[in-house]
Amino acid sequence: MISNIEAAIVERLAEQCGDLVDRVYTAAEASQVDEQLQLCPNLTVVYNGYTTAGDIAGGVVQGVAFEFLVIIAIRNAQGTNRSTGAREDASPILDAVIEALLNWRPVDGGSILRLQDAPGATFSDAGFAYYPLALKVTRTYRAGGV
Repeated sequence: MISNIEAAIVERLAEQCGDLVDRVYTAAEASQVDEQLQLCPNLTVVYNGYTTAGDIAGGVVQGVAFEFLVIIAIRNAQGTNRSTGAREDASPILDAVIEALLNWRPVDGGSILRLQDAPGATFSDAGFAYYPLALKVTRTYRAGGV
């Protein structure tokens, strides 16, 4: 299930935001690329765990909320430590990602994607800024099958 959702999100972002970014990475792909060699700007889709989302009929039916981060990576040495230059570069990409994913259903049997609270931006000494956006999709499972 996780890889299906991840693949669907990556595909959707490539289709909807491909003109704004140089690459849409999976977490596995991004981990294989040295920070200095990553194509920027880019998006990386990262599975961020799950939470239970309800227990019905004594545990026979269980909701599971899968969370994914979409991380916008920007290289902008000018203002990166103050976040101003990178933030300006990231803003239209962030808007496009939200428009592409919000209320979109990535897999059959799952809910539409909903925004979640996300961690703040981080900045590297190498001149990169990373802006995460958190989303979740919920799926209901029934004991003995979906």
